[in-house]
Amino acid sequence: MFAVLALSLAITPASAASTWPGDSATRTADGSNVFGTNLSGVSFESAGVVWAVKNGPSTLYRLVPGGSGKWQVDRKVSLRFPDGQGDPDAEGVVSTPDGLFVVVERDNDDGDVSAPAVLKVGSGSSAAKAWELPGMPEVDPNDGPEGIAWVPDSFLTGQGFKDDTGKRYDPADYPGHGSGLFAVGLEATGGVFLYALQDGGARLVAGFASGLAQVMDLEFEGNRLWAACDDHCNGRSTTLAIRDGWFKVTATYDRPAKLPNVNLEGFAIAPACVNGKKVVLWADDDNTGGHALRSGALNCA
Repeated sequence: MFAVLALSLAITPASAASTWPGDSATRTADGSNVFGTNLSGVSFESAGVVWAVKNGPSTLYRLVPGGSGKWQVDRKVSLRFPDGQGDPDAEGVVSTPDGLFVVVERDNDDGDVSAPAVLKVGSGSSAAKAWELPGMPEVDPNDGPEGIAWVPDSFLTGQGFKDDTGKRYDPADYPGHGSGLFAVGLEATGGVFLYALQDGGARLVAGFASGLAQVMDLEFEGNRLWAACDDHCNGRSTTLAIRDGWFKVTATYDRPAKLPNVNLEGFAIAPACVNGKKVVLWADDDNTGGHALRSGALNCA
């Protein structure tokens, strides 16, 4: 059933979109040529710590505030699979109460083979755990999972979320999965897949359309899930909320008016609301103009 559903998740996005619900102005948020190309995912751990990943060579960065409103590298780690081998094509990262997790499309050392997986970051270069992701449609190796977000169980149960069989979600049905589910966005179709990462493997709980032709990153904020696209969708994003038990698109937004329409593969929203605004970061995979991070503001909901 899940496999059939996964194949049907691609949809034609709506032609109309609303103005970005925040500031129209954006700015570069890193030094000149700090990261180079391939910075693909970002996630706030807190107001003062951001994690970022580069998909080739696979690299994890811990960022902290620097001078002039820029983010600077505090720590840099080369990522490997749990066996210490390979070059994980790290496309997205998310900081959660259960640890730091990275979604990968494939092993760059075997780049012609699609191998979607989630890695739990360990204390060194090697990942502590890895989960293969079942239930996704087969796609080209470079069109696989691009974004990842973490959705807490407390939110899902409070909103009456249902799995794809129509059963109300019960965390106890997924022993050892931690305190939430992981949403993974598939670039090729724009589909979103919710997984429970258990000791015995990943279990697909639900799949749904993002409202975008492609997904480059996902972000859970308060009571809604954001899906973001790059220049293939003119930098648009959507929000999704649980309605009648399932995630459904509630809004579609244009990118901020002054945000360049470039290869924005990473998207993150700061947890803190300050003076009615939240900081937003975008990661530019192409390092346009020598900058891979751009910053803007979102109105607090």
